[in-house]
Amino acid sequence: MTASANSNNGKVKTAVFKFTCCAGCQFALLYFFDQLPETLELLDFVYFKMARRKELDEPYDLALIEGGVSTPEHIEQLKAIRKQAKTLVAFGACAAHGGVPSIKDWQRELAVEERVYPDPLLINSIKVSPVDEFVKVDHYLRGCPIDEVEFMELIRSIASDKSPYIREHPVCVECKLRNNICILLMREGVQESMCLGPVTRAGCRAICTSNMRACFGCRGPMSNPNIPEMVRTFKAKGFSAKDIEMRFTEYAGMSTEFSEGARAYYGRKAPYYHRKAA
Repeated sequence: MTASANSNNGKVKTAVFKFTCCAGCQFALLYFFDQLPETLELLDFVYFKMARRKELDEPYDLALIEGGVSTPEHIEQLKAIRKQAKTLVAFGACAAHGGVPSIKDWQRELAVEERVYPDPLLINSIKVSPVDEFVKVDHYLRGCPIDEVEFMELIRSIASDKSPYIREHPVCVECKLRNNICILLMREGVQESMCLGPVTRAGCRAICTSNMRACFGCRGPMSNPNIPEMVRTFKAKGFSAKDIEMRFTEYAGMSTEFSEGARAYYGRKAPYYHRKAA
């Protein structure tokens, strides 16, 4: 079911929620108010703590979830949101794949807590998970942060009760469309050439590679990526096991594909296998 425009004012009643993340995607959304005013006019924000002080006291149809799930309380809140929302969107890399916070999942939970908190016994945290580990997600807005064009496409699709365009191809396609020089072929044996573009889902308009930076895989795996070949390429370029593990676990290490990439050469078992996001 999709959250089509509300019959009273022609807008979709929208609530924005934050879990474990840096709030960068919400900052991007605030930026969109100036860049995409016509698109934002399709939404009636009934709850958005970063933009307004109003507490949630009315129903909503669309829920934008930013951040990964890292506490038992998050799970309860997320399930309550899912019951209310007709449409739920995983909003950004952390919600879609666990994001940067999920790096800690490759370490013992206690070791991480002892490094951060004076008394870990007061902390009730769990492994960081994407939101679809616990509830059904209707749409994904990937990236760190989200892309304005992709956001516009999704919101207009939701408001008009249509299926959005889903990009299954890799970032490399967008690089070719922009006539970029391949980062993988540029600088042998240095970190800048460790590009995940061939296995990362497109939709960012190749913003990093267009600025001569390697793709870090913040959008998660593309459809049916060739992870073993990507690992072999990195190995042939002289990258260490630790380099490979770190690159695959920076943003989407909880996805089945990237967790396989991290352990394919390093030889370590992934913390757990998360199903592939639709």
